[in-house]
Amino acid sequence: MSSRRIRVDKALAYLLGKTGCIHPFQASRILALAEIYSIQETGVKLTDAIYVAGPGVFYIEGVKEIIKENPCFEKIEGDHTTGRKGCIKYICKDEPRIPGLAKKFLDKAIDTASTLDPMQLNSLVINHPYYKQLLQNAG
Repeated sequence: MSSRRIRVDKALAYLLGKTGCIHPFQASRILALAEIYSIQETGVKLTDAIYVAGPGVFYIEGVKEIIKENPCFEKIEGDHTTGRKGCIKYICKDEPRIPGLAKKFLDKAIDTASTLDPMQLNSLVINHPYYKQLLQNAG
């Protein structure tokens, strides 16, 4: 894989196209795990995402704006009275075009995440030996 990164919106679109409607917290963890797999195998991040860390958690800078501004993303609000969590989904019919190796890392992260609850997935990401590199390589 070249050191050319894909845009975070394309990676997110691919991810949501594969997973359906998921909470942004879950989507960001799956994306971060795919980034870690990319760093582990190729030495470079998968996307142009900027990760900002806090104590025990992180977020992707600008992702709220990406979701809001991209017509292919639909945000479904949660309802605390029914316990339904909000989610985002990809609603365009065409799958985003991304390189095969990027798909490999995203698919691997999606598969791993499917066996974990959100807190287990967050823990896997923030405790991974390559997590700090993900943050250091941001931008």
